[in-house]
Amino acid sequence: MPYIQELELKGNKSQVLAFFMDPVRFTGILGHVNIVKIFDKSENKYVTMSDLKNPENKFKVIYVFGDPDSKVSYYGGIMEGPILLLNGGVEYKGETNDGKLVWKIDLLITEVSHLIKLKITADVKQNLGFFSKILGSNFDLAEHLVRDHIVPFIKFFFRPRSEDFINVNEVFRFKGSVEEILIKLREIITNITYGGIIIIGESCEIVASIINGEILHAQINSVDVQSGDVMTYLLKLKGDMELIAYNIIIDDLIFKSIKKKLEEIKSKS
Repeated sequence: MPYIQELELKGNKSQVLAFFMDPVRFTGILGHVNIVKIFDKSENKYVTMSDLKNPENKFKVIYVFGDPDSKVSYYGGIMEGPILLLNGGVEYKGETNDGKLVWKIDLLITEVSHLIKLKITADVKQNLGFFSKILGSNFDLAEHLVRDHIVPFIKFFFRPRSEDFINVNEVFRFKGSVEEILIKLREIITNITYGGIIIIGESCEIVASIINGEILHAQINSVDVQSGDVMTYLLKLKGDMELIAYNIIIDDLIFKSIKKKLEEIKSKS
């Protein structure tokens, strides 16, 4: 049965999302997962970080369980993540090579003003004898990962700075076919002075910044592309996807940046 815990944080959604989009940080928070290789799309195989050219969010990992003062057990396996979900959340999942442990953690982030609600759901399926030999028959790994690892780490180490708050407002959200998304995308881009878009499909994640109605910087599946490549790429896809558009109030960012400079000047005088 999944274990669920909810938290309230100060900050904004983009800061919390960025915090959990780092797979190295996330595995460090979990404590029981160590990344050893990353899947390289160019080589079509798992490689070490030093040989990485075109990374995908798939990893060869080592699972570590036990008490370091007595006995520690190691298991080879895989992990995938971060995966952006259609509900705006982030997902990580994995399993051991023998299939005796399968897990998934979803992080749903919602924002009201500068207050963030974070819902953490951990779902673990394990062989009945898998942990009884290591940590006891009553050990609940899902609860342990959330209550003893993720929650304490967030409470002690997630510290957004107030000057980092950028007023990012969602102005448009639409789900539909590729053809419908292309029509809506052309319409919405021309109405954005400063902002960006996110497009999420079954096999694609597109992020782009927009200035004065034109795409300035774009990534497809975490790889930088030319701005014109976004439309071309979408034309090749099939199936339903979701388009989300954002507007950034640049005045807030400018004011806070100038005010920060004033504080720097005062500290030197």
